[in-house]
Amino acid sequence: MKIKIFGASVLAVSIASLCYADDDPLTTAKTLYQSASYQDALSVLGNLPSGTDPDEADKYRALCFLGLSRAQEAQRALEQLVTRHPLFKLDPLDSPKLVAAFRDVRVRVLPTVVKALYTSAQTAFDHGDFATASTQFNDVSAILKQPELTSQSALDDLKLLADGFAKLAAQQLAAQRPAPPQRVVAERPREEPAPAPAKPTVDLQRVYNSNDANVTPPVGISRTMPNWSPTFPFGAQALTGTLEMVVDERGAVVTATVTRPINPEYDRLLVAAAKRWQYRPAMLGSQPVKYRTAVAIVVRANSGE
Repeated sequence: MKIKIFGASVLAVSIASLCYADDDPLTTAKTLYQSASYQDALSVLGNLPSGTDPDEADKYRALCFLGLSRAQEAQRALEQLVTRHPLFKLDPLDSPKLVAAFRDVRVRVLPTVVKALYTSAQTAFDHGDFATASTQFNDVSAILKQPELTSQSALDDLKLLADGFAKLAAQQLAAQRPAPPQRVVAERPREEPAPAPAKPTVDLQRVYNSNDANVTPPVGISRTMPNWSPTFPFGAQALTGTLEMVVDERGAVVTATVTRPINPEYDRLLVAAAKRWQYRPAMLGSQPVKYRTAVAIVVRANSGE
């Protein structure tokens, strides 16, 4: 009798293997999960080929762990998913247990993820990689609008900074974008050689700006913000302003003007500090040049500080 049962078990496994042979591994794992074969599904998910959607894989790992009442392992799978793809959305028909666990993980993980993404965007901006910076600052703003974060007042300053730097990055990208080529109406005679492209003329007395598309803007090296101890309370209000500077060929700030004031006392400190900032100078070809640039400033004045 035992031999017959063993033979039937082997036959059942062989039939199951044949049923899934034509499916890709992720589809097989989903089918096993739907049939409540959670451990078998996890085995398949542990041997996925490269190129498999990692978000779907982590989602089904979490579902299988929840089916096995292994809540901590389900949370770890969801943490991987949220860290990799902070804006990932579940299907409205997904398991209520998964939805609740996913929400709890997002509340805990998203603040760390969004701060790390902001730091990466700031680094890209400081190195002149405005395309990457623009994308990442916009992602930071999108993440901060998620319902799990909107009530976290500690992230309000980060939203102001991300929005401000996103606009500055977009302005720099627009300035770098080459003008569309002009249409030539009349063709030159074939025997005339095309003129050699003229080298850019460098005017060492001119102050260039974002309208000069062929000039690479300066990149900050050392920018220490001044300490500020206000003499009257501001509560927890975030104050914003704009500082316009001229950076010379050596990367030194030769003029600094507050174009959008913050506070008369702090404006004076800011201008004095800015004149000690150091930049990698703007470049026209291989020649450093003077450049006028603007910086968004966000400060918080805390009562009693």
